[in-house]
Amino acid sequence: MNRYRLMALAASTAIASYSWSANAQDTTEGAGTDANADVFGDIVVTASRRAERLQEVPLAVSALGAEQIAKGGFQRLPDLQYQVSGLQFGSSPNDSGFRLRGVGSAGGFASSSEQNVGTVVDNVVIPFGNPLNSLGDLERVEVLKGPQGTQFGKNASSGVINITTAKPRFDKVSGKAYASYGELNEVNANASVNLPLSSNAAMSVFGFYRRNDGFLENVLRDEMWGGERSYGARAKLLWEPSEDLSVYVIGDYSKINRTGPGQLWTLNSLPNSAKPGTGFNPLMALRFANLSALGVTPGFENGKSVEDYPGYSSEQNFGASIEINKELGSGYNLTSVTAYRGLNEGPQAFAIDGSSLPIFRAQPTGVDQTFFSQELRLSSPKGSQLEFTGGFYASVRKVGDANDFNRAQLRPAFPFTPIALGPTLSATPIINISAGQSNTQTKSDSYAGFIDGKFHMSEQFALLGGFRVQNDKVKSSSFSIVDPAVAPATVDFSTTPPGFVVPYAPRALQTGSVSKTGWSGRVGAEYKLAPDVMVFATVARGYLGPTVTFSGLTGAKSSVNPQTVRDVTVGLKSQLFNRTVTFNANMFFDQYKNLQTSVFNGTEFLTENAGGFRANGFEVDAAWRVSPEFSLNGGFTYSDTKFTDYVTACPSVVKAGYTCFTQNGTSLIQAKGEPLSGAPKYSATLGANVTLPISDSLQFDWAANGYYRSRVQYDVASAIASQPGFVTIGLNAGIGHPDGNWRLGVFARNLLDKRFHASVIGLPFADAGGAVNWLTREGRRTLGASLEAKF
Repeated sequence: MNRYRLMALAASTAIASYSWSANAQDTTEGAGTDANADVFGDIVVTASRRAERLQEVPLAVSALGAEQIAKGGFQRLPDLQYQVSGLQFGSSPNDSGFRLRGVGSAGGFASSSEQNVGTVVDNVVIPFGNPLNSLGDLERVEVLKGPQGTQFGKNASSGVINITTAKPRFDKVSGKAYASYGELNEVNANASVNLPLSSNAAMSVFGFYRRNDGFLENVLRDEMWGGERSYGARAKLLWEPSEDLSVYVIGDYSKINRTGPGQLWTLNSLPNSAKPGTGFNPLMALRFANLSALGVTPGFENGKSVEDYPGYSSEQNFGASIEINKELGSGYNLTSVTAYRGLNEGPQAFAIDGSSLPIFRAQPTGVDQTFFSQELRLSSPKGSQLEFTGGFYASVRKVGDANDFNRAQLRPAFPFTPIALGPTLSATPIINISAGQSNTQTKSDSYAGFIDGKFHMSEQFALLGGFRVQNDKVKSSSFSIVDPAVAPATVDFSTTPPGFVVPYAPRALQTGSVSKTGWSGRVGAEYKLAPDVMVFATVARGYLGPTVTFSGLTGAKSSVNPQTVRDVTVGLKSQLFNRTVTFNANMFFDQYKNLQTSVFNGTEFLTENAGGFRANGFEVDAAWRVSPEFSLNGGFTYSDTKFTDYVTACPSVVKAGYTCFTQNGTSLIQAKGEPLSGAPKYSATLGANVTLPISDSLQFDWAANGYYRSRVQYDVASAIASQPGFVTIGLNAGIGHPDGNWRLGVFARNLLDKRFHASVIGLPFADAGGAVNWLTREGRRTLGASLEAKF
């Protein structure tokens, strides 16, 4: 079925839904006050920076309440992708962070890469790191699809994940605790307490601890990689000194330690030249000659690593914010949000050659980042003819400091010894690809003014509009100094045979800067066909500012132009049968220019622009409360992504129908017609929830969720860097008190133990044909039990 038939099907379904609702409305007028009617439709969101019912927001937005997230048994931020169709979370550099409609962050090891899909937590833009290593104190999550720049800024050109945590309450002392244990010695514990300080002040404290053993066996080092240990806390203070003034202060800290490198790789396929036949390369054959002896068979299902080098990493996330709300009279409200975020990476070590020989080694010190932001916005009274939110935003981001260095060495000929150091001593060359110790620093300043809102022409019809203008200034520098551990023309006797460091000269200071003013905006309209049925249409322009980047390993400079996107969205929001059924759908047509993306050049990921790109499709969210004890929910996203113009590096093994060409000594390929890396065409979610009272003091609950994602490829025009589609199933069941005072449960994530990976990419520093699997914990089954209580 082609995309036009699929879109037509979505449209006809929407029309049928309206007819169904209109007939039902005749018999349910005024029933919106019924308690059972508000289960799905009265989720209150702040997608337009004001509190509104989800069904009244003329945007393509999905929302999850805390109860729905808890019923799914999910506890981490990446787990949200299994509850919202079209949402992905990547953990590899060319697929990092959140994706919506197939489009996500550029990623890579660039010194400054902005996000296509922004993350906002408690009204604070989060440009890096993960401030929510536990979902234990969430109130709701909103997934806003398409450009959201008028309200949320430059990090929202393709969408926003808007997260709200629970505020302190003035009414009573309360608390809750959760603990679970699962396979791989997974321990997950969190607790929170709410403490009223007076009739108008309260504080809350939340803490968590998580750990799990590794799941990737390194058979050479006899180690298990992929283990994690994290802990953290979040404290909040809410003070309302008067009826028209509130002050909300939040501080958080978390740390995570990982066993094994960030690149959890296993061999998917060997270079063609490592196998006997035409083009046989004895160097490639020697690198992988011991695989059989180690019990390793390359392939998609390979769960064993043969890397010879140790791996580890750690990071600390911390920050604070203060939000002040002042009612100015006549319903106007002034809001100030001041925030600071920090990220400190610890020392790291990794090898990415996929073999048991010391081909490549890296020892970064870690990169520190800081971010300061200030937002001031004015909101008009809700329900007035003109509803608007407007204001000013400024931010300063710094990436790297004088103590942050990258170090990497390559032994391309190992174990051969082409360098004669004396009559009886020969060595293999060591190339210091970082030219010693490489330092990169970036400072980004952004200033913006914005306004967004709607004008009610009548009770049923309103015009929508918004505009944001922003100025971005980016300054970046890179240099290197001699690495005393790998000094030029020295001999390294730590390996057999020894290595000779090929003389190198440190890179002189390079600088780059860019300053540009751009804009984003939207126009549209909404029309209420009935009290619980609304149609809307918008045309929006998203903007992602320019940057100057220097790669982390070699210091390669890239000047990246601004990215723009034109989005056309036509949607329907409806509730049927006394609001027990919710059906929301939209069609979207997105055209990107200068898409900022990342490409692996055989050594590292580099950020660059693609000439043109489009994504067309539709999205459906639905929920049905069959009875007070049984409910269903689901979503489906069809996103057809294609490059319309993209000249990029030629992959090692080219897909049929594509031909590489050479320009200025570089092998290139025109990838027009290829899908975006990491973007599935289809994704779907399906959930069911059952609650059965056993007695006045005991009930049974059961929840199931399914997730489907179609095939994706991770390198354009590559014949080997792809992953087939997969389905995962999660279950969560338990017994407890109807009031939630306690619950004992069991859970299963990825019940069928379906193998899937974060990515499949070409093997670095090797001949054509080699590929590696980038493993992820979610690609393994986890069974466990949980206990929770509250007071």
